Amino acid sequence: MATGMGTPVAMCSVCWCKISFLFLILMHLGASVCADLQYVTCGSVLKLENLQNQVRLHSHDIKYGSGSGQQSVTGTLDREDNNSHWVVKGKREKACQRGDPIPCGSLVRLEHLVTHKNLHSHHFVSPLVQ
Repeated sequence: MATGMGTPVAMCSVCWCKISFLFLILMHLGASVCADLQYVTCGSVLKLENLQNQVRLHSHDIKYGSGSGQQSVTGTLDREDNNSHWVVKGKREKACQRGDPIPCGSLVRLEHLVTHKNLHSHHFVSPLVQ
C-alpha cells in the first residue's frame, strides 16, 4: 500500500501499466497541443497523474530491500506532494538545452526532481504487490 495524506492507495502493476499507457497517449495527443504552440520544453517540471484514480506518480529516496533494490516509485493522492515532480530531459545520447521545445513523439527521460534518479521500468515485480 502506498499512502497519500494518510489515505491508502492500493498499487498494482496493472495500475502503473495504465499510467504508462496514459503517458503514451498524452505523448501521441501532444501533436494537437503542439499545433496550438503549447509545448513541453526541455527542463520542464511536471506531475504525472492517473486521471481515473487521481493518483500522482511519486518517488522518494527509499530503496526497495528486494527486487530491483532501486528507489521506490508509487502513487499519492496528495496534490501538494513535493516528491511528485519530474524533470523532462533529452535522451542520454542526445541531450537538450533547457527551454528547447520537445518535438512531438520524441523519446525523453523523466528525472525525479528531488533525488535526481531517472524513471524507468524493468521486469522485477514490485514488493508492494507480492
